[in-house]
Amino acid sequence: MVTTFAWVPSSLLAPPDQVLRSLFSLASNGQLLVHVSASLYRLLVGFFLGSLLGAALGIFTGVSKRAEAFLAPTLQAFAPVPPIAWIPLLIVFFGIGEGSKIALIALASFVVVYLHAFQGVRAADQKLVELAHAYKKGRPALVWEVLLPCALPGILTGLRVSLGLSWILLIAAELIASSRGLGWLIWDSRNFSRPDDMLAGMLAIAVLGGLSDRLLALLEKRLLSWRDSFAGA
Repeated sequence: MVTTFAWVPSSLLAPPDQVLRSLFSLASNGQLLVHVSASLYRLLVGFFLGSLLGAALGIFTGVSKRAEAFLAPTLQAFAPVPPIAWIPLLIVFFGIGEGSKIALIALASFVVVYLHAFQGVRAADQKLVELAHAYKKGRPALVWEVLLPCALPGILTGLRVSLGLSWILLIAAELIASSRGLGWLIWDSRNFSRPDDMLAGMLAIAVLGGLSDRLLALLEKRLLSWRDSFAGA
């Protein structure tokens, strides 16, 4: 409506049909695949590494009081620092290439998943832990059979939160320093006054972000099929 009635010039805000034509054009000439592939590679590698380490350390510090005393104060002290504030330091260590972008996403994913995993373990029912001790369950069995199932809902929630945050940080990193990727496509389109390509890039991010969250939601539903939770009225 805004573009139809010319409330905003088309040079600033492209109409929907023009955005769709731009999206199809980018897809047909192969540019969209190049940018999507670059962004997905950075996102998936960083998200996987950060989430894996965050879940492992979160469970470890949740189970062990010694580990909590040694690691938790440092990790939780840096948790409030906005991930985007790490970009200059990461560029110093890893350069402006793939390393700094992957490290940024891994760092953000690590913090979110670590906190959810730690709290998930500590939220386990003490009676279940005592019952496991009564059956003389060792530490590995206690973690695998009791604490991990209790922490799993929190870990999966952390994964979904960190995935959304990873998309935001990925685009921010690509806007700052990159030569390809969806964030770079948006920035380059803005520099050359191509609002149709810019909005096409944003639409691609929205679709990919929604699909990735949906996949995690399906995984969560499958892994937590045993849980009888409220699904809305």
